[in-house]
Amino acid sequence: MKCQICGYDNPPGVKFCSRCGAQLPAAQPEYPQQPAQPEYQQQPAQTYNAEQPPAQPVYQQPAQPEYQQQPAQPYYAEQPAQTGYAGPPVQDTFDGGAPPSGGIIDKIKALPLQKVLMFGVPALVIIIAAIIFLPMIFGSGSSGVTDSIIMFGDKDEIVISGNNNNKFSIFGEYRQSQSSIDFSKVAVLTDYDYTNGGVLWFVTTSKAVKVADDVLAFKISDTGKGIVYLTDHDSRNNEATLFLYDTSRGNATKIAEDAMYVGDGQMNGVCISPDGKSVAYISDYDPSDDSVNGYMKIGNRAPEKVGSNMYAIAISDGGRHMYYVKQSNEGVVSLHVKSGRNENRLISDVSSSITLRLNKDYSQAVFNHDGRAYITKNGGERDRFYSQTVSSFLLPPGTPWGQHSGSGRINVTVYGLRSLTPAVIMTSDGLVRIDNKYESNKIASSYDYMHYASISANGKTLLFITNNGHLASIDPTRSSAERKEVGRNVDQYVASADAKTIYFVNEDDELYFVRGNGSPTKVADDVDGPLVMQWNSSRAFFVVDMGRRGGELYSTNNGRGKTKVSGGDEVNALLATPRCIFYGNYDDEIFRSNGNDRFTRFAEDMNYLR
Repeated sequence: MKCQICGYDNPPGVKFCSRCGAQLPAAQPEYPQQPAQPEYQQQPAQTYNAEQPPAQPVYQQPAQPEYQQQPAQPYYAEQPAQTGYAGPPVQDTFDGGAPPSGGIIDKIKALPLQKVLMFGVPALVIIIAAIIFLPMIFGSGSSGVTDSIIMFGDKDEIVISGNNNNKFSIFGEYRQSQSSIDFSKVAVLTDYDYTNGGVLWFVTTSKAVKVADDVLAFKISDTGKGIVYLTDHDSRNNEATLFLYDTSRGNATKIAEDAMYVGDGQMNGVCISPDGKSVAYISDYDPSDDSVNGYMKIGNRAPEKVGSNMYAIAISDGGRHMYYVKQSNEGVVSLHVKSGRNENRLISDVSSSITLRLNKDYSQAVFNHDGRAYITKNGGERDRFYSQTVSSFLLPPGTPWGQHSGSGRINVTVYGLRSLTPAVIMTSDGLVRIDNKYESNKIASSYDYMHYASISANGKTLLFITNNGHLASIDPTRSSAERKEVGRNVDQYVASADAKTIYFVNEDDELYFVRGNGSPTKVADDVDGPLVMQWNSSRAFFVVDMGRRGGELYSTNNGRGKTKVSGGDEVNALLATPRCIFYGNYDDEIFRSNGNDRFTRFAEDMNYLR
């Protein structure tokens, strides 16, 4: 059963996606298809600060990234799943035709980075273009996520929530956005067309600043300290001018006038280091023989050639670690890594799409090949990581992570961790813990683990729903640990960061509370809508008696009864971030609180956009 939010193929019969937690299509009522989005003409843009009326809207680009598991994910009730905008519509053309394809162009096509998160209502769609999926992985040295930038929009305005106090807007038609991996900074593109580009904005938790006009494509660095972007498309030569914007100083530097760009709205073959100071790109594209050259600019140095038919897909600060691909004259694509004097080929023939999973400083990478998972450290030869393929890591609450477009068949995911081990991973044969020596401890087989797993901040409590629908808890760090049953016939659950506070809803729509090793205590009936909880809190929010127009919003603290939220009627969407709780209602109003029951209206008249 394929999830239309993140694209994951779930086992048959489950109600919620095991990756992103969204309600699956089979469990959702059908609504009439939303009208197609009309085209809007480019409008003049402005710069503004928080609490001032701005000038152009903001939004979040769709994507098909690899989503990680989360303990308190947003739930989408009573709505058809939406996938967002995934590329140029068929009617869009440039230079009299469709974007070129074939040869090396197809090999370096980048996948979209972000996923549009949507609140559905019967007649209108409220889009939250936000960095909401706050994932978890078990590893050392994580730095916690505390900020969040949430964007709501209609066709005329995007209203932005920077944490729980700031509120500001920008005006214009949303096209795309990408965030730093800690979700505290966002680059946003508005008023876009394929010929002239659009307006690029840099958004923090307190304001939005205009970066440039006529921007064709862009990428933001892991830290959000730098943004690379393309302007001035030379369609005859498949080139554009590449700039690097310093978000701290607010100035842009021209990197090259001949960076390869094929007019598809993507940053093909361009990557930026985490600190935003180093850039790699492709140039010298020759369509007659499909050849290219890769270049890299480190800090203040002039760009240097990486090699013929070679180009980087990820570079670390100062270029210390570089992952790159080569294409032979026969068209064979190989994957390589270079760290200082160490340089090794990791895959001789990349014949299918793979994901390169990097740690914080890019010194480690895990990837699948030929049915196995491998790891490389500091540019060394690949080492066996696990005997089966890895589908995802589990991240502790607040661990930053983000997806990057790589080149062609290779995509990149970065975790904000010093080391990728120890780790609890989801593999083709179940849930497994890997230690620092790559020795494995299987926790649950693929026949036993059904869907949806999460791990505590200290990595010592793993929660997951078993194949028979039971919610199980186990210490993955102990090979002899016994599994404990938390609840039976569980449809959804949320947990605190230490996993000592758990709420779950069973198949009879009964909400239960569990504290530590205690027994489940019933809190409410008819909980057939969203359930969310902030990971640093013991308060949960949930919707009961969900109908066509939504349901009633309640809260509970430590499972001690339930309290009706004042004004929380006809609620059809619910969302938790590190700082805020949001809900949306049938009348297209958005309400926000800082985690308590006191909600105030944040935005209204949020109409359908895309």
